[in-house]
This record gives sequence, C-alpha cells and structure tokens, in this order.
Amino acid sequence: MPEFSEILDNIPDRERYYTVDELHRRTLDLASEYPDKVELLDLGPSTEGETIECLKIGDGRYNALVHGFPNSEEPYGGNVLDNFSRALVENDDIREALDYTWYLVKCSDPDAARRNEGFHKGPLTPLNFSLNYYRTPYSITPDGCFPIRFGPLDLNSPVPETRALMKVLDRVKVHLISALHMMKWGGISYMVPFPCTGLYADLQNNARRFNVFPRKRPGTMLAPGIMHAEYLTPARNWVRHHAVGNTNIEPIQGCDAYEYAQVLNPDAFIIIPECCIWYEPRMLDDRVSESTLGEAFQYGNEVTNRANSFLLDVWGRALPHMVTETPYRFMVEDYMEPLISKYTNVSNPPFKFDARVHARKATVAEKIGIEGHDDIYRMFKLGGLRRALDEEFEATGSPEVEALRDEAHAELLEYDGFLHANYDVVNHPIRNLVGMSTGCLMHSALYAKTLQR
Repeated sequence: MPEFSEILDNIPDRERYYTVDELHRRTLDLASEYPDKVELLDLGPSTEGETIECLKIGDGRYNALVHGFPNSEEPYGGNVLDNFSRALVENDDIREALDYTWYLVKCSDPDAARRNEGFHKGPLTPLNFSLNYYRTPYSITPDGCFPIRFGPLDLNSPVPETRALMKVLDRVKVHLISALHMMKWGGISYMVPFPCTGLYADLQNNARRFNVFPRKRPGTMLAPGIMHAEYLTPARNWVRHHAVGNTNIEPIQGCDAYEYAQVLNPDAFIIIPECCIWYEPRMLDDRVSESTLGEAFQYGNEVTNRANSFLLDVWGRALPHMVTETPYRFMVEDYMEPLISKYTNVSNPPFKFDARVHARKATVAEKIGIEGHDDIYRMFKLGGLRRALDEEFEATGSPEVEALRDEAHAELLEYDGFLHANYDVVNHPIRNLVGMSTGCLMHSALYAKTLQR
C-alpha cells in the first residue's frame, strides 16, 4: 500500500473557506504552474453562464470524479480539492502509485455557492451561516437531476450543472465518485452504498489522525463512523415505494450521480466523507444520560415542529405581498412543499426505529447529537426565509414584508441565543476536515480498484 504521509503531514492551516473567485484563480494558477501535469477542462456553463471548471490530473488506468459544493451551503469541498489537486501534482510517487486519472471539480454549483459567501469569509458561526443561507432546491441540484429511464420513471431534464458532471461520466469509465457533502453538527460519517469492511480501518484511523471523531448517531450504521447512505439512490427508493402502491411520493427530477455512474459502470464505488462544521465537546462523552433515545427523538421532533409552524405562519402571511421571483423565494417554496404535502421522502429518507431503540438509554453523546441537531438546524431554514423576505423588501419596499422579515430575524436571534446558552459550539479546524477527507479519497481510490471486474 502506498504511504500517504507526505501529503497528509503537510495539510496547510486555513482560517476560512475559499470563495468561488478564489478557487477559480487558484485553479488557473495550478494549471499555469504545471502545464505538463494539469489539464484544465471546461465542462460548460452554469445556469447563470459561469464556466464550471475541472482539473484533470494524472494518467492512471482508473478514473475518479470528485466534486465540491454538491449542496451550495457546504463549502469545505472547495478547500479539500484545492489542496488535493496541488498535492497530487507535487507528489509524483503517490499519484503514480494510486494509478488514477483524477477529475476534480472544486465547485459544481458556482451560482448558488456565491450566495453563501458571506459565511465563507467569516465569522464561521451558526448565526452568520443562517444569515447567509442558500441551498439549491433538490429539484435543480447538480447531484439529483441525472437522466434515468427505469420502470415508471422516464426523466431526462438535467440542469446545466448536472450536464457538466455528465461530460466526465459519459466520456470515461468512472471507478470512484465522491460528492463532498458537509453536515453541520457532529463529527464524521463516512457515507457508503454498501458494507465495505476492507475500508473501515483505514477510514477510522485517518479520522483519528486528524482528531475528527465518528458521529454518534442512531441510524443505518455499519461500523463506528461508517454509515449506509440511502440518499444515494433516490430513483430506486422512488420505484420501491411506487411498486407497493404508494401514490404520495416525493417528486424527483432524476437520479443521483451514483445511480447514473452505476449504469455506465456497475462496479463504480462512491464514498462521501460527510463531516460537520461544528461540534459540542459532550459528543465525546459515552456515559449513559438520564434520557432515553425516544425522549431525545421526541424533543427533536417538538423543536422541529414548532419551528416549521413558525415558518409556515410567516410564509403564509407573506405570500399575498410576494411579487418578485428570486432564487431565495424558489428555495423557500421548495422546502415548504413537503411540510404541506407530507409526501414520502425518497431523496433523504428519515430513519425509523423500533420500540427497543426508543426505550434504550441514550449516551450523553447521542443526546447532545440528536437534540442539538434540531436546535441548530431550525436556524438555517429560518435564515433562508429571512433572506427571501429581505430580497422582496429590497425590490418592492413593502412595509408588510419588512415587518415579517424583522419578525423572522428576531426569532432567529432567539434560536441563536438558546443554542449558545445550552451548548458549547466549537468549530472543527478546517485543516482537520481537509486532511481527513484527503486521506479518505486516497484510501477509497485503492479500495475501488478491488471492486472492478
């Protein structure tokens, strides 16, 4: 096995996340500095006409496609791929030992990523994240709009950002694919499509090397820090529900990148090193708490239901005054829809637990992870609603919209105050997240080779 220390021991410190323009400049600099090792590919324009760039590095027998910003509010992938691309170029022995051709897209959704840049520049707090929050609706997100024709599904309307990734997937046989997703609360969950026991130890040791702890979360866990990700197969999930007569299923616009890649190479492997921006030190405490898991779940559900009721109330009062079409309005409409329709979610299926799980005493780590998740996540959609109202007010000057925006802002400050009064919110060092994910990509590349027939 290749030794990766030369790369992993030299991960630079970084105090914030790169902006889209910074990533673009650094991409051009690398291609200019190493024209014999780097090919800069133009994958076509984004929805708003911005070039989606891809770095092609190496000339190995295997192919890997990795992209950052699969969701536009998840910025660390740009930092990962900026560092990894340079590391591959400057470490010939490791690059050649991996035997891959790497296709690295630092930002697959540049239009939407720009809308979050007020957070990238800091401060890296939950409040600033919420005030700058924009998440591309799933119906137009790059990873969710790949063509598929299977059973009752006949979907072929990829958005420009999806077409950009298709240009790689359609031209070369991809053996490894990764979308650098980022959660907000916890440690690391390596998301995989099936049990891959030969990879677990390398992933766990790599996380330990960078002081990123495995997320303590109930769910489809395969091993500590390793989780089966059902969201990788939304089209298959849809068909399964349709086959048993479910008629109230989440509408989807296509399949996931992994499902599409598997059509072209059934042996393709995907891994998502799904790390988090923040954690709470009590997440390291595995002592038994006074609460059961069921009580923690109930707390989270109550927090989320109250927050959703507030969102629906404010949005309902705002709609008569909303006359401007903006990306923020579309985003809010998108996340209001399932609250109203209550359809079966297939793009991110919720976990279901039996009575025995609910009755078990939660560890302190599990209690903080579950309850804190809902206390912090309620801030994000409210921040997005506030942005939608602010955009409308700026466009029309409506005093009714201004009052509702201020009401949403006041509620957001209440949420933030509660969060900091009840939790010690700590940022994961960006260097640790970048190092952990860099090691994950290299170890996964070796593992993916063993799957090919």
